[in-house]
Amino acid sequence: MERLMSNIEDMFSIFAFTCLAAVLPSIARAEFCAYVITQDCFFLPDRNNVCGTNGETYRNNCALAKAYCHDMSIHKAHDGPCGTVSTTPTPVDGSHVVMDIFCLDLVYTTCKTGGTQICGSNGNFYANVCEFDKARCLNRSLTYGTNCQ
Repeated sequence: MERLMSNIEDMFSIFAFTCLAAVLPSIARAEFCAYVITQDCFFLPDRNNVCGTNGETYRNNCALAKAYCHDMSIHKAHDGPCGTVSTTPTPVDGSHVVMDIFCLDLVYTTCKTGGTQICGSNGNFYANVCEFDKARCLNRSLTYGTNCQ
């Protein structure tokens, strides 16, 4: 797990000066999906079915996230199996589900010291990409910034 998170940390450094909000779908497909695809969704404690916008019922959010990584047109229609909801809620973008899976694991990761300092859109500096990603998981509107002092 530590080696994998280190590889993900290295991949994110490529995007150090890219605005996440503008490129989240492409980052999710390339970097977040690279992580999510390695997860064994069957053994996760989350056993709550979710319905995809493709009409397929998935075992959990992790399984839906993997489906999204293979086909970006698949999003989360609603919690629960397909066909069980009488109203049509607004679907949740698949890239957000992918990031949720990534963030759930990142919260248990100890970030290494060192690395390139990252400027956040909130004007704060973060010690490295890992620390920035942890902050971004808590505040999804946080993006890379240029006005840190």
